[in-house]
Amino acid sequence: MNKQENDDFRRALRRQVSTKVEFFVHGDIEKASAVDISETGIKFVTDEPVKVRMRLELDGETREFFARMVWARKSAEDDSMSYGLEFIPDNDKCVF
Repeated sequence: MNKQENDDFRRALRRQVSTKVEFFVHGDIEKASAVDISETGIKFVTDEPVKVRMRLELDGETREFFARMVWARKSAEDDSMSYGLEFIPDNDKCVF
């Protein structure tokens, strides 16, 4: 692991970007187990992370990636959400 600014330990250096991202939930049927449910939502567990296909612009080029959602967090300040996705390597080309 690399030690980065603010004692942030990560496996890879992060590059700040500001670009629109399009997400498409992967079409495979995933098995899940419900943990609890209410009128406002459900908590469920999957054997593997939920997979998505994403499209974004990097360095002036629109690129497409497959990724797995590895974490999600709701902001304590407002209703916004942050998500962490791990790229799934493509056998034909490298993600970066």
